[in-house]
Amino acid sequence: MRLVYVNADNGIPLFGDKGASVHIQEMVRAFTSFDCDLRILTARMGSNVSKDLAHLTEVIPGPDSLAGPSGRAGKEQLYVETAKRMEARLIALHATWPFELIYERYSLWSAAGVRAARRLGIPCVVEVNAPLVVEQMAYRKLVQEQAARDIEAEVFADAEALIVVSKPLRDYVVAQGAARPRVHVAGNAVDGSRFHPDVASTAIRGVPGNAFVTGFCGSLKHWHGVDVLMQAFQDLKFRLPEAHLLIVGDGPKRGWIEGFAQGAGLTDSVTMTGWQPHEALPGLIARMDVATAPYPPNENHYFSPLKLFEYMAVGRPIVASRIGQTAEIIRHGETGLLVPPGDSDQLVEALMTLRSEPRTARQLAKAAAEEGSKHDWKRNAKTVMDRVRAIGRVA
Repeated sequence: MRLVYVNADNGIPLFGDKGASVHIQEMVRAFTSFDCDLRILTARMGSNVSKDLAHLTEVIPGPDSLAGPSGRAGKEQLYVETAKRMEARLIALHATWPFELIYERYSLWSAAGVRAARRLGIPCVVEVNAPLVVEQMAYRKLVQEQAARDIEAEVFADAEALIVVSKPLRDYVVAQGAARPRVHVAGNAVDGSRFHPDVASTAIRGVPGNAFVTGFCGSLKHWHGVDVLMQAFQDLKFRLPEAHLLIVGDGPKRGWIEGFAQGAGLTDSVTMTGWQPHEALPGLIARMDVATAPYPPNENHYFSPLKLFEYMAVGRPIVASRIGQTAEIIRHGETGLLVPPGDSDQLVEALMTLRSEPRTARQLAKAAAEEGSKHDWKRNAKTVMDRVRAIGRVA
């Protein structure tokens, strides 16, 4: 099958280490494992070019390379224009390299995939990773709200199938007008050839060899619960002097974390690595005695946390919040321990349990690794291929 992967989101570099970039790279590799002849159209290349994907890539200029008005409204219009250029590139590519399927990662300002698919008479599958209009209004700025909602409605209505990462997100997409039979859940996954229990742990400067390491991977944003984690670690350190906190990632809460650690006298007991190449994560996770996902309360927890699948695959004991898809992935007392969202006291108790009961920790780690091995990117790609073939539009 000839397939074009479309990423019109200028905020997601194709070659990058953030979760969204990893998701794109892994899905591309998974599709090619099914003998898909694949091309990529992306609004942003990124800097960490991977040789095994580079020959598949066609890049169109992103909004920053286009002349236009300044301000938020101007940027939004440039994103719309980028999507139009993406649509035109799809049409032009089909004339010289006829393809059978468009697979687009939903972005706020793009209906490029569904519009090109209509014109070409081929199916378009859209992958939805977040309710982007809601996110943009809550955490950033959105000037052309109605235009964004119109694009979202068009994409959800016209996509041949929609692949969403969680059940709450499925409910959102359906509520916005998508026909429920066309919406399919496929959460995040992991590359088992790189993330597995036999990975050697990485020696990290500043982390004592005999430390009990509590770990966290991900972007340091307030909805990831890093403030809850810091409060819990402060209490843990009082009860367990050998405790050390390892934070792998970066983000807007980094300065707050550093300030908290300094004020609490924890500077020497907290190691922050900043962003790391994705290939470095298995060894860093392997150094964690316990891996955490301490999400705060949230009525609309639509995430499919990439970190959880990676924690499990490496075989780490996990403590996570009982919320959203996290509470589906982790079975309390079987593949990890679940605590109430935002409850730092219960988080501490769970960490202490895993420290004081090493047999329990080993059992949870083993079960987590077995569960993690089931969540493979190829499975997600197969879900897409099966749905497309079921509708009878491709061979």
